[in-house]
Amino acid sequence: MTPSSSRLFRTSALALAISLGTSSCATVDNTLGNSSGGAACAMGAVAGAILVGGLAVAAGKDLSKGAAIGAAAGCGLTYLYQQRVKRLQAIAKEEGLAMQVTELTATAPAGTGQAAGKVETVGIEAQIQDSSMFNVSSASITPDGQRQLRKIAMALAEGQKDAKAISKKILVVGHTDATGSAAFNQNLSEQRARAVGQILADVGIPASSIYYQGAGASRPVADNSTEDGRAKNRRVEMSEVDSQQLLVERVRVERSNPKYLSHGTASKPKGSAKSTKASKPATQQPSAKLPNDSGVDEPKVFDTPSSQVATVPLDGKGGIDFGGNPVVSTASVLAQGIAPKTSSFSFITPAYASAPLSSCVDDMPRVEGQVKNLETGQALSEAATIDYMPGLNGRIWAKPVNGHVAMVGPVSILKEEAKVAQAPFMQFITNYQTGAKKQTAQFSGSANTYEGEDKVLYRVFANDPGKSPVSCMDIVFDKRSGQAVAGEIYYPKKGDAYVAQFQPVRR
Repeated sequence: MTPSSSRLFRTSALALAISLGTSSCATVDNTLGNSSGGAACAMGAVAGAILVGGLAVAAGKDLSKGAAIGAAAGCGLTYLYQQRVKRLQAIAKEEGLAMQVTELTATAPAGTGQAAGKVETVGIEAQIQDSSMFNVSSASITPDGQRQLRKIAMALAEGQKDAKAISKKILVVGHTDATGSAAFNQNLSEQRARAVGQILADVGIPASSIYYQGAGASRPVADNSTEDGRAKNRRVEMSEVDSQQLLVERVRVERSNPKYLSHGTASKPKGSAKSTKASKPATQQPSAKLPNDSGVDEPKVFDTPSSQVATVPLDGKGGIDFGGNPVVSTASVLAQGIAPKTSSFSFITPAYASAPLSSCVDDMPRVEGQVKNLETGQALSEAATIDYMPGLNGRIWAKPVNGHVAMVGPVSILKEEAKVAQAPFMQFITNYQTGAKKQTAQFSGSANTYEGEDKVLYRVFANDPGKSPVSCMDIVFDKRSGQAVAGEIYYPKKGDAYVAQFQPVRR
């Protein structure tokens, strides 16, 4: 390796040497669960060499020594993965749990002495539907949940006994469905994640190696408008990775990943559409009360005759006509056009990733908590940055739409993880080209971002839709030029959702 290539490798070793992904449950079963101890040992030796060797180079240390240590450690580690995958499968069968066990893998880059592109195991993840583990609206674990979680914890504890070369970390993430407020869901999911983390500590896993997070309803993996979908979204996720660096990387890429836009977080069912034609009135059929995290009654479902054009309903103040069209689908053309970011981690199966991405009219502000250490209660330490994406450093963006000016800002997006650095507001000037123009008050908002390879989706919600003429906005910015390349305004009109094109410019 030349000095110049060595420097290049050091600056990006974590991103390149540990390019992580997942494989399906079947892959885990066939690769780890069914492989022999000798084969698992050989796989682990390569994985350990890749992982520790790559981190050694990143730290400026000798690659060959790091790879040798990693190879020795990897042999035992992968064998433990094999045994724990089998044990988790057995627990799921014994307890009748809906549990998905997923393999976490590393890809070897060029320059590590291993075959570039070779994928090896560096961790596991288990996602468990928690419908029987907790009391409704509570972090109190049921007796059945105590038994089930303790069995799972003991299986994970096996991975902590012989990990001499690599310091393993476990992250517990709580997820809820979308019923109830975002703040309630986040707080509840954090309390549940901490309760599960305590069980892990009770069976002997060091509390200093356990982290927990409440993601609330911010990362749905199923449709929140159905009972089955809500049940899938109410889950506990336990991930074990081989190092602190991998833990940080895994946390970062999940925060603003557009793959979670496959399903919105609005609790109103997508089927709650109404007809734009009066040829045959829609019949209202109240749904039965369905189980959920908050105990709140579900909204009513409307059956719309197929001969009618269904529109999406939208409550709110409205009052400004932006010349848009009725919304007949909650899918987002803007979000669908964002190429996925090349990422170290990918936790959603292809079935989820291929689902249509939702627009802001089917969404709510997504709130998730910090990743905290079980022993100290302190947030996970990450390298902070104050660098902004080009052009997205706190300016107001605006454009006339159907004779009215729409403004949003300050738009502040950091380079690191496309974080929102400042909450925006929305403001409007009505009848801008006439003498009757009038500037509205500023309407406070909340924003989420979803980062792709070369674009970022900036999603703004009115904090009080009952006062704002616009319910939400979706704007796509080019990460290189800092220009808005597309956008949409969603607003209510006579109870229906309308959408108008909105490609603002920086003021």
